[in-house]
Amino acid sequence: MEAVDWEFTGCPPHARLDGLVLRYEGYTIESERQWRRRELPSTTLPLVISFGDAFTLDGTSMAAFVGGLQETSVLTGWPARVRGVQVDLSVLGARLLLGVPMSELTGRIVALADVLGPLAGRLAERLYELPDWPSRFGLLDEVFLSRLDAADSPGHALTWAWRRIHDSGGNLDIVGLARELAYSRQHLTARFRSAFGVPPKTLARLRRFERAARPDRRRQVAAGGRGAAYRLQRSGPFQPGVPAVRGQCSAGAPAATPLGTIRDHVVLNGTVGGPDRRPIRADIAFVR
Repeated sequence: MEAVDWEFTGCPPHARLDGLVLRYEGYTIESERQWRRRELPSTTLPLVISFGDAFTLDGTSMAAFVGGLQETSVLTGWPARVRGVQVDLSVLGARLLLGVPMSELTGRIVALADVLGPLAGRLAERLYELPDWPSRFGLLDEVFLSRLDAADSPGHALTWAWRRIHDSGGNLDIVGLARELAYSRQHLTARFRSAFGVPPKTLARLRRFERAARPDRRRQVAAGGRGAAYRLQRSGPFQPGVPAVRGQCSAGAPAATPLGTIRDHVVLNGTVGGPDRRPIRADIAFVR
């Protein structure tokens, strides 16, 4: 059997970034071969920085990139050995923190340097040089808080419309949403697309799909408010099709809430910490 060592360390962002940055996650993976994983459409936009080998995304090699809203899946190739960090952004977070028109990202995966300019290289270098994940997550807080202070807001009305779509799971009438804003549907569609890269109807459809396809996403926190720190590890032979296992909190209490299984995705089962931010450990399997 193939030996696979995985380690994921996650942390919620600074409170001021709540709802904009969904999670920071550091990862270290060592295996005997490369992996492929199909990423489903989502309203979460990933920003990824690898400290070594590049990923392949639908055949294109990138070590640092950000993904826009996608209406189709993306085939991701993971190096056999990879270490880096992923930042999960909400649509509003990407709009405020990346500083580019969202239409430039829609349906695309873009090199981070094309979005952040010289900051992308400096950020990757500083993250690599820091000694541990808490230090790296702290640096990310600094960078994103600074960008938030300088961000150009889409305005209260469009922010409210995005929030209504997100919080409803996409289950709302867009005509009714426009009426609540005293907009015509056409006016709302034009302004929303300009701010977020897609019409409100498209975002609602993506949100409904996301909730139906991934009701218990790997990074979703089962309890404890806006998020919790966690550490997940697996070390040993790879076993195709192994069902998810139950994790253990670092304090010894058994994990209780399943995070679900997703075909072609990492499978976890356990609770990812609590409000006191104590980490947990759990096994990870890869489903093919």
